[in-house]
Amino acid sequence: MKSANLGDQAAPNKIGNAEVDPRPAAKRRSSRVVIDIPVTLFGQNPQHKMFEEQTKTLTVSAHGALIILQTEVDAQRPVIISNAMTGMEVQCRVAHRKDIRAGGVEIGIEFAEPLPKFWGIHFPPEDWNPAERKIPTFARMPDPNSTKGSRR
Repeated sequence: MKSANLGDQAAPNKIGNAEVDPRPAAKRRSSRVVIDIPVTLFGQNPQHKMFEEQTKTLTVSAHGALIILQTEVDAQRPVIISNAMTGMEVQCRVAHRKDIRAGGVEIGIEFAEPLPKFWGIHFPPEDWNPAERKIPTFARMPDPNSTKGSRR
């Protein structure tokens, strides 16, 4: 942990265990991008002992990220996330926490203010529809009657 201090200050957090984000994509504050970015999370466990864990993001946005930890985190305390790609680090709050079947904890972290440059990526435009990129594009089949490219 380089520049920030977690101290004993408690951050007001609401922990949600909802399976799905209650806000539809159209109501979100910023686009989410599914990407693995290596990060280090510094936090406190429920016994107030400091920990450091290297992990990867599942999704990122200008407002935070979704990650999985193997260490239990005190969701009422601030955490610090360090981006290995950009070298930047920032203090966040735990906005979402959910135990996962494979062990570990899924947490959503939220920046105090939007930081789209923290991730070192360009976010898609607001009107980008991620469902459209899943539509297969078919290569045009050659015309069997065409003599172009064939030797006769």
